[in-house]
Amino acid sequence: MLALVGLVGIGAGCTGNDSGEESSSTPTSGNQSTSLSQPATPGDLALAAYRGMWAAYDEAGMTSNPDHPELAKFAVGDALKVLRSGLESDRREGLVGQGKVAVNPSIQSLTPAAAPTQAKVRDCADTSGAARVRATPNGTPFTDSPGGRRLVNATVSMVGGSWKVASFGVQGVGSC
Repeated sequence: MLALVGLVGIGAGCTGNDSGEESSSTPTSGNQSTSLSQPATPGDLALAAYRGMWAAYDEAGMTSNPDHPELAKFAVGDALKVLRSGLESDRREGLVGQGKVAVNPSIQSLTPAAAPTQAKVRDCADTSGAARVRATPNGTPFTDSPGGRRLVNATVSMVGGSWKVASFGVQGVGSC
């Protein structure tokens, strides 16, 4: 399931809503605004960065490329390190990813309230449509562990004028 097994528990210190503030946002596609007439809200932009991170990870996983340029577009710090580490591990093991992680994130909180620069995001990502396979069919057999619905808590921050995932924690299958 695209090296998520290696990511489970990493960043486990990142929890959903530790600020006590709540905000809600309707998930949108990866677009930067909810309509042509409304500017994108900080929540929309944070969710777009979160979705972008997973899309970049799925794409990078097809070749197990830890240097895929889209990763750094949507992730920074610990999040970027975790993604790259998982891809490096897959590359060493001769594995590549197939399929996609399905996400449906929501905003748990935005801080500070007046001009948000940080968002807490909660998701129940579905990894059942993603798997790791041998890059070449002549290699040693490999069976990925089964995918499923996993709780993901992430922190998305404004970094250099762009929203990027700074940290995330993926829990085990069945955690949501």
